[in-house]
Amino acid sequence: MTRRHMLLSAYVLVPGSHFGAMWRHPYSETDFCDRRLYENLARSLDRYGYDYAFVPESLAVPMGEDGEWQTMTSRGASGAIRHDPALLVAPMIGVTRRLRFTVTLSTTYMEPYHIARTLSTLNHFSQGRMAWNVVTSAGPSNGINFAHLTSLDHRDLYDRAEEVLTVCHDLWSSWDEGALITDKKSGVYARADKIHQIDHKGRHFDIRGPLTLPYRGGPTLMAAGVSPRGRDFAARWAEVIFAIQSEPAAMRELRDDVRARAARMGRSPQDIRLMAAVQPVIGETREIAEARAAHLDTLVDPDAARSYLAAMLGLDLSSVSGDAPLQPILETQRKRPAVDAGGTLAWLAKLLDAKPDIRVDDVAIGLSASTGTPRLIGTASDVADQLQALFEDCCDGFVITPTHFPGTFEEFGRAVIPELRARGLTSTHHQDG
Repeated sequence: MTRRHMLLSAYVLVPGSHFGAMWRHPYSETDFCDRRLYENLARSLDRYGYDYAFVPESLAVPMGEDGEWQTMTSRGASGAIRHDPALLVAPMIGVTRRLRFTVTLSTTYMEPYHIARTLSTLNHFSQGRMAWNVVTSAGPSNGINFAHLTSLDHRDLYDRAEEVLTVCHDLWSSWDEGALITDKKSGVYARADKIHQIDHKGRHFDIRGPLTLPYRGGPTLMAAGVSPRGRDFAARWAEVIFAIQSEPAAMRELRDDVRARAARMGRSPQDIRLMAAVQPVIGETREIAEARAAHLDTLVDPDAARSYLAAMLGLDLSSVSGDAPLQPILETQRKRPAVDAGGTLAWLAKLLDAKPDIRVDDVAIGLSASTGTPRLIGTASDVADQLQALFEDCCDGFVITPTHFPGTFEEFGRAVIPELRARGLTSTHHQDG
């Protein structure tokens, strides 16, 4: 029987990540528009044996109900800078041999033909190393640059996403294998009888096809929805679940539930793997690691943290004091949480249950410190112990979210991955040097 191996991914999000003040860390790079930064990162991830580089996405600077985005940008909070994910990974593909790439593309504001062609191009150029994190785009900020499109409710978002996936799969298979023959002598480039129109006519799209690229197969599919509809969507389409959950029990429940739904749809439950976001803080000793973790929290700007909290929960905190208790605000304001706030909501519920009178700033700073993801603090061996326990109990791999960029990935690669490899938990396939 083949031993199960832990999947490892680097979360490539700037200038803040699940640690919102990442760019302020003294070891962080700050020129996030330099192509060479990402090429060097890709080489490092490939060398240390990471499986994926994962690029998330948002389509505007996140904001709450008050429409205020300036603080998020001026303070360098998560989402202040977002490259086009497909263009960001393109140069990274060219300098790697094994590393896979996950790009996040929205089914709400992107056309399926564009998505299918973009991912097919990247899949050809990478020789099949692409994955797609399939997201719907909701919340008050995502639609502001697409006001000409009809606003969709939660159900319609997933109805559209289902149709987008159907169209993309049809387009990727519109060329049969062997359709491209490039026979110079006969002058036949491709066999037209092996290339097909898809003639899709649905609620949202009317698309003839075929795709303008030969068959390469589709990318690996990832999904992160935690609502019942989101779980059904993942059960039908996804091979990987991306989990932002603070507790092992929540990770286990999510994986077990999606796998059960997949089984009812006729899929093998074991075909679905869960990768959980974690934030490692590594030190030469536990005391050093704990001091580093404590220092991280001092870097979080309260104004930026409040803005991020408002964006994640769909609140208007513009006239709210940081000393005010959060619970009454949640009870009086109509909330439109960000579509990816499921793990945050569970983290927040547990926090409020333990301390109902907790202040706005305490919640906001706690959220910006780790966005509800587990913070793994200790030596390399300590961190490996925690990862192994989670891996054996409730998940199949981890998305490493950085506290400094790109140094966290280097530290984890140098210190923790060899420890995991020595325990037989990760693949031995990696590059030396």
